[in-house]
Amino acid sequence: MPPPWRDAHLHSRHTVLVVDDFTETREAIVSLLETKGFEVVGAASGMVALDLFQAGFRPCVVLLDVRMPEMDGWTVWERMKAHDEVAKTAVVILSADRADDARAKKVGIRQFLRKPIDGRELIGAVDRHCERQRPAA
Repeated sequence: MPPPWRDAHLHSRHTVLVVDDFTETREAIVSLLETKGFEVVGAASGMVALDLFQAGFRPCVVLLDVRMPEMDGWTVWERMKAHDEVAKTAVVILSADRADDARAKKVGIRQFLRKPIDGRELIGAVDRHCERQRPAA
């Protein structure tokens, strides 16, 4: 079976990885970003995300849920930081817990978005971290 990102550019500045164990949330974020022209890959767990990185996938930004079974978002980030190339990837934490905001800043997370996610804020964060160029009208 080909990797889920086979049609995405390996090092695309406009590719987003959405890591969330809750299928409906993950699919809603993927759909929203796809309608805005991003190539988006969804991962149902931190292990799936780490496997994608191991296989060479390099998104411009990772939207990372904190509360997931087996491996939480903090552990995923710690494992990402252990690899120089992957550690440079922008990570936006998605969480409903206010305490996670301060922790995110402390450990080097680029941005924190509170759940429930505001679509405009999410798109703005992805645009900012992907340094997306808007096509001329």
